[in-house]
Amino acid sequence: MEELKKRLKKELQQSLDSKVLSEQSWTFTAHKVLVSYNTVTKTKMDVLMKMMLMTLQKLNIERPEELAQMLGVELLFIEDLLSIMKGAGLVVNKDGWSITQLGIAQLTTGMLLHETEIEETELLLSPLHDEFIDVEKSHPLQGNLNPFRYDRDAKSWSVDTIPADLLQTELSAIVEQDNTAERQRVVEQVLKVAAIGEVQIPCFEFHIHNLNQDALYARIWNTFSDQWDETLEQLVVAEERSTWRDRYLRKEEVAHET
Repeated sequence: MEELKKRLKKELQQSLDSKVLSEQSWTFTAHKVLVSYNTVTKTKMDVLMKMMLMTLQKLNIERPEELAQMLGVELLFIEDLLSIMKGAGLVVNKDGWSITQLGIAQLTTGMLLHETEIEETELLLSPLHDEFIDVEKSHPLQGNLNPFRYDRDAKSWSVDTIPADLLQTELSAIVEQDNTAERQRVVEQVLKVAAIGEVQIPCFEFHIHNLNQDALYARIWNTFSDQWDETLEQLVVAEERSTWRDRYLRKEEVAHET
């Protein structure tokens, strides 16, 4: 990690106009959560299912044999699909086979709605960024670094503080990755969210003076994302930049005068 920090500092000072005034290392906390939720899968109706539903929408069919003969399809296929559609609530068999309101609705969309399934997903949340980050990525912490000075709520954080829309958006993005025109999976309901651990993410912070523009700013390298972290930079600048000129530059001016 020290080698990386040295390389970053060297890169920041490649321009003769830029001078690193101070540097420090610290970690911020990301929280691991285990989420259980219901998903519903929709698949495109095949032609035979559509034909059967359209027929049952117009006619009351007493026996599967009538439907098989009417559509010119083997009885075994008709019986199998009737069983599937009955289980899905698309048709009923009361003194004959007929379509339900749910069957009419799904026939209109052309998508078959399957039974709900319960799934679990592990997520990693950074409250400082108000976003989920890649849980598969792993950067082992090296050394004993101090916590980030603005990570004040790390210990009091709870799953109840996760915005519902943020969680829904993240889960939807996960389950929809493999969706196609033929098959669509959607999140129906979040069942439970449980905290299962924490990850300490090291960062390198540099305070920089642009001599040409006489501007002070911060650069923070996030070792988890392997890039400069604008969210953390903006946080530090908003809280501290007003004090940097006195802290860094006034000392230099006094030193030059003496």
